[in-house]
Amino acid sequence: MRLGIDFGTTRTVVAAADGGRYPVAAFDVGDGFVDYVPGLAALADGQLRTGWAAASACAAGDGSVLRSVKRVVSALGPDDPVEELGVSALELATAFVSSLRALLVERSNLPVRHGEPLEAMVAVPANASSRQRYLTLEAFRRAGFDVVGLVNEPTAAGIDFVHRHLRDVGAQSPKRYVVVYDLGGGTFDTAAVSLRDSRFELLESDGIARLGGDDFDELILSAALETAGEPAGSLSAAARVALLERCRESKERLGPNSRRLLVELGGSEVVLDTAALYDRAQPLVARTLEPLARVFERLPSHGVDPDDPRQLGAVYLVGGAAAFPAVTRALRGAYGRKLKLAPSPHAATAVGLAIAADPDASVFVREAVTRHFGVWREAEDGRDKVFDPILRKDQLPPGGEPLVVTRVYHPAHAVGHLRFLECSRLIDGEPAGDLTPFGELLVAYDADAATAADPEALAEERLPQPAPDPVVETYRYEPDGRVTLEIERSASGYRRRWDLGAP
Repeated sequence: MRLGIDFGTTRTVVAAADGGRYPVAAFDVGDGFVDYVPGLAALADGQLRTGWAAASACAAGDGSVLRSVKRVVSALGPDDPVEELGVSALELATAFVSSLRALLVERSNLPVRHGEPLEAMVAVPANASSRQRYLTLEAFRRAGFDVVGLVNEPTAAGIDFVHRHLRDVGAQSPKRYVVVYDLGGGTFDTAAVSLRDSRFELLESDGIARLGGDDFDELILSAALETAGEPAGSLSAAARVALLERCRESKERLGPNSRRLLVELGGSEVVLDTAALYDRAQPLVARTLEPLARVFERLPSHGVDPDDPRQLGAVYLVGGAAAFPAVTRALRGAYGRKLKLAPSPHAATAVGLAIAADPDASVFVREAVTRHFGVWREAEDGRDKVFDPILRKDQLPPGGEPLVVTRVYHPAHAVGHLRFLECSRLIDGEPAGDLTPFGELLVAYDADAATAADPEALAEERLPQPAPDPVVETYRYEPDGRVTLEIERSASGYRRRWDLGAP
């Protein structure tokens, strides 16, 4: 069975490819079927629980509860600990995906048989770091899924848009691209995706690594506690998570004409005025408009005219938080009739992934590097550091093959101290926007340095003069998001390789 799986912050949604149809999986939770798995984890009675089992522990107030698995692990390296639960980030993600697989087999409406191979097309935020991509893929592999591809979430949503609007974007249509506005539980992504000839090419992307529906839920809870005169510090961690879930449920019941929002606090209900709430949310919404504007500004470099409304298919709203009225009102004023809210905003990415996984759908997806990756190097004077962007955002790997970049230089040290960084933007060559340290590496440039007792001291000590034998530094950006580095000196035959994306 081929599946599209959107590993989300608030919800994880699964869609299947079934003879040209793409149904969304529903799970039996005891009192009915629900079309998602919540992104919760809990340590209760000494056992790690995730998804609906964690939701039960949360409702009972048992143990340590973590609300957003994806948001937590995306900020960590695979081996970094999740202190509340006593596991590593990769162990937590694997446990969550493993429980999802068990639910698909045992408690879903999809006809999945025990032992049947499950092939999955998986998504990550367009603004995801390489280590987040690696962690996501590795968790799915360890959980027993056969991962057939990795697609950026906005690209998957663009595929869903075309599937729903085939007549509008046919061969004779002037529409050349769709801009996806993807506001999930923990991240905001926006991207322009080409619509030509069912070839979904990521043209431009931008985003904010930590902004989403969770932040609106926090805002609602804060307003409710203030109205009730309750101190926020009086809540236990489990009680806070339970109340945030109630705030999310109340938020998602809001309609465009709702004037009040009811939040249950303990045994009483708090009534909030939606107009005041939307004003309070406006700064968060305004932050999403900046990367959206940057995507439009960069379109002319792809031969697209952003001022020609005929070329724009739509500004397509997806993600669980996209239907929040404060969001749709702000965007409606800017984009008018071009604004389209997905029929099922929380499921659009999963459906697009299922279509991409379907060999009969004849969909061609071409992704690009979506963050700048580089290294701090020593300036020629030895007193300063300069940033060398190895992989530039929006570079396209050739035909799904690794993207290869080389540097050739004469080292000034026997051991190099390489400090890697990812960022969402470059301004005058300097990293800006969302910055993610990728790690540090001591690189020995010859066999003697590789066996030295104190390589760190060699990294600090400059050679009397640069080595005459040049170093060839080769980076490979793999399709799964891993970055590998190889150091070679042809004169001596010295060669070493590092997998920078591995834990």
